Amino acid sequence: MRISTAFTRGPTALLALLVGAALATPAGLAFGQTCPPLITDPTPLNTNAATDEGLDIGALVATDGAGTWVAVWRSTDTLGGKVGDDPDIFFARSFDEGQTWTDPTALNTNAGSDSGKDWPPRLATDDGSIWIVVWPSNDPLEGTIGHDFDILFARSTDGGASWSAPAPLNTNASTDSHIDAGVHLATDGFGKWVSVWHSKENLGGTIGYDYDILFALSVDNGSSWSPPSPLNTDAEVDAQDDSPPWIATDGAGNWIVAWDRGQWGGPPGTDFDILFARSTDGGLTWSDPAPLNTNAPVDIGNDQRPRLTTDGAGNWIAAWQSSDDLGGTVGTELDIFFARSTDNGATWTDPHPLNTDASFDSFTDHAPDIVTDKAGNWVAVWDAFVLGGFPPDDGDVFFSVSRDDGASWSDRVPLNTNAVFDTGVDLGPQVATDGLGQWIAVWSSDENLEGSIGTDRDILLARFQTGNSAPVMICHIPPGNPDNRHTITVPESAVPAHLAHGDTCGPCGAPHPPASASSGSEVSDCPSDLDSDGSVASADLALLLGSWGPCAD
Repeated sequence: MRISTAFTRGPTALLALLVGAALATPAGLAFGQTCPPLITDPTPLNTNAATDEGLDIGALVATDGAGTWVAVWRSTDTLGGKVGDDPDIFFARSFDEGQTWTDPTALNTNAGSDSGKDWPPRLATDDGSIWIVVWPSNDPLEGTIGHDFDILFARSTDGGASWSAPAPLNTNASTDSHIDAGVHLATDGFGKWVSVWHSKENLGGTIGYDYDILFALSVDNGSSWSPPSPLNTDAEVDAQDDSPPWIATDGAGNWIVAWDRGQWGGPPGTDFDILFARSTDGGLTWSDPAPLNTNAPVDIGNDQRPRLTTDGAGNWIAAWQSSDDLGGTVGTELDIFFARSTDNGATWTDPHPLNTDASFDSFTDHAPDIVTDKAGNWVAVWDAFVLGGFPPDDGDVFFSVSRDDGASWSDRVPLNTNAVFDTGVDLGPQVATDGLGQWIAVWSSDENLEGSIGTDRDILLARFQTGNSAPVMICHIPPGNPDNRHTITVPESAVPAHLAHGDTCGPCGAPHPPASASSGSEVSDCPSDLDSDGSVASADLALLLGSWGPCAD
């Protein structure tokens, strides 16, 4: 496994290191006495990345936990003329933990003849026997449904090798005339599936024309679906738009759906907040919408794009993006917030920042995803831009890890290890795990990976491991001999002992920059130590800020 430490390179990364070292809170430093895992350099998932010209976006990956991984995404590539240049749904499979992938193939079997727009898909599996992909599309399926956007689905019963023809999931697709989009689905692993989406359809006048949350059930592993019904119980009377929902289940009868809504003058406030509803009867009925962010009646920031996951043991974590300052404790640029529940969603903790640098960072953080392996590891991923566009002004993707059920989180680490010197925009990360220590993160990027692929948008991936034997990089500082600090890799189980006697997470200083960025001068073993006193502290930060600005010619 090739590992990069490139995230420590460059002036902006140096600032992040300095600020993190000088200003990080004790809670952020403690992080359950552990460090983020090593991660591989980004590589293209779509094997045609060096030659294709289409736009590849909205990637997701899932696994059966037994060696098969399936990735799906939206693409405008023609696959060498095999399909049209309208947006279609592609897929690829891996059987070696994501090291290699099959060539991209059209998942919607009508890709060679359809003319509709297929929007980014969602994918779920019941651990291997059934795989279902859902996506919004305005293709009329040869005149069998309308030209408005409906929810289509396809099934696989052979590990994703082949897929059924696209069919409408919303059973009113032939008669409705309004947009159905923002779909998600989940399964309990025992034959029951629930799909949720937002829609402007009024269901024959029974609800309003604003966006509401609809749902449909399948009790035969997705072969057939119930007619769409409103999930938000106030759909008949509310006048606010409900944004695309997210659904999760513990497989033991508890289902939770979360979404955001802008209240525009009504309670809980005038900003966007996170709402949720619960079902304890397999999705047949749902609780009234309630605010998940407990500060909804008083906060003024916008809370949006929630994601949910559970370990199946009563612990649930929701993550979302927010511009609220939590009473002045964090900035008003977007940060990633989270809340926890230990009673299957009946109650939630107050929101807290997941990115540990929220009180001083200059990033706009958004679009989180959060997943657990149900073995104590929780991983959150998101994308971010530097506020104000200061270089590097491309978007990058980050991740953070918790091993105490979300009580604390590691400092952010780039998923794209080339974050300091790349120039492409990395967006929309998603992560999945087999529950056995293997993790794969995917995202969309127009980075050309030092000329090895094109500058059109492709799907990139990175891999990492968790578990007692998983490799972790730390800076080893021999007691009484700090000048002899050096970078070592140790198993995850050994990290707490190393941190207890003064070692730190991550490498010691930065490696030499790539040739294209090198000035020819020697790079210090600890470039963050600007005053050369053997430690990185506030004095180093003062030196850097004092010389902030463009470099002289």
